[in-house]
Amino acid sequence: MKLTDAGASGWSAAGQLNFWALPAVAVAAVAGATLVVVSGSPTSLAVLGELGFPEISARRRARANGLVWAGIGLLMVHFTAPAFAVVPGGPVVVGLVFALGLGLGTMRLHLAALEHEAYRSFNLVAMLLAAGSIASMSITPTGDWWAHNFSTLGTSDDFAAMCFNLAVTMSGLGMALLGPALSASLRSERFGLRRGGLTAIRVLIAFIGASLMGVGIVPIDGATDLHNLFACGAAAGFAVLALGVQVWARRMPRSLVLFSYGALAVEVAAMVAYDGLKIFNLTVFEIVAFTLVFAWLIALVAITATAPRVSEGATEPDATAIAAPVSTLAGPARHVPVRARARYVGMRSAPTRAAVPASRGPGTRQPASARRRSALTAFPDKPPDGCTHPSPRGAGSSPIDRAQRTVVW
Repeated sequence: MKLTDAGASGWSAAGQLNFWALPAVAVAAVAGATLVVVSGSPTSLAVLGELGFPEISARRRARANGLVWAGIGLLMVHFTAPAFAVVPGGPVVVGLVFALGLGLGTMRLHLAALEHEAYRSFNLVAMLLAAGSIASMSITPTGDWWAHNFSTLGTSDDFAAMCFNLAVTMSGLGMALLGPALSASLRSERFGLRRGGLTAIRVLIAFIGASLMGVGIVPIDGATDLHNLFACGAAAGFAVLALGVQVWARRMPRSLVLFSYGALAVEVAAMVAYDGLKIFNLTVFEIVAFTLVFAWLIALVAITATAPRVSEGATEPDATAIAAPVSTLAGPARHVPVRARARYVGMRSAPTRAAVPASRGPGTRQPASARRRSALTAFPDKPPDGCTHPSPRGAGSSPIDRAQRTVVW
């Protein structure tokens, strides 16, 4: 799209431009408001509340994020529809499946890691790459660019190429800078980091980001070999990062491990479908690879930030803390008066239990009077360790002495 003089091109072109200007501004305003809702900090949302806007819950923000990513997935398939013509069901089925999976996955991840500032920032970085790519797809003059590769969008030397190259470069820079924040939760002792594991993760994330910057800075129609080297470097860095997920830490969350191996399996399957079976072209493989890299990094911060926490420096639990629930389950205590002839009161000893008539079968309850007498049976003269004799007979004149003549049964 180029802005031209109305006198040179005629009033029809100017009218057409003015016709599309208002919807474009409206769409931009809606997109900006959605991004504020999706990735806004608690401070920014508090400002909106002070202005009279209704409170937005975390679940609604997660749904909005899922809808945004589902729309991005549909638009990406829409602008590359001919590339999916050979897939069973065509671009319609591919678009629905891709949008549904992307929307549901990002919604769950957003709900889990919404409070993590690094996640919200990286989510915006990923949206920046997607928005720049879609903008370039919609206005590129390169024709059937999907028949070649994804990087063809950056070869037209116009506004469309600038959108693509700038989006790829800035997203790579954001990834490299946010690497330490994305992996900050791994420093917790609950993950059991190996020596040098955290450094390796951050170096690989920075390497992937730098490789993406190289893809955007060096177009494929310029230095083709160097461009391909950057692209292969990003793919290799992600493969090493995901494959060694259990090498970097001994106790990585199981969900992250499964997601890492699943992402590698999808990438290998896409490579086989492209290079071996010729089901689709290089463009589809590159879209799948880009999506997996950003999805894995989002999953890294979402899963590690919400893993069950173990307080550092925790000691053995206190005995009173363990006994408290047991006493709660035992029910309320009942105070039973002590016989005057009894020396002390405690649990029934083994001889007392043996004195229970053998004729009483299982499930037969004693009368209440018998149970009370057995509870108040006198014991030998010597009390067990820790027990004391009750007050002598007639010493119950004071409230304290009367309290000593009761027992919790």
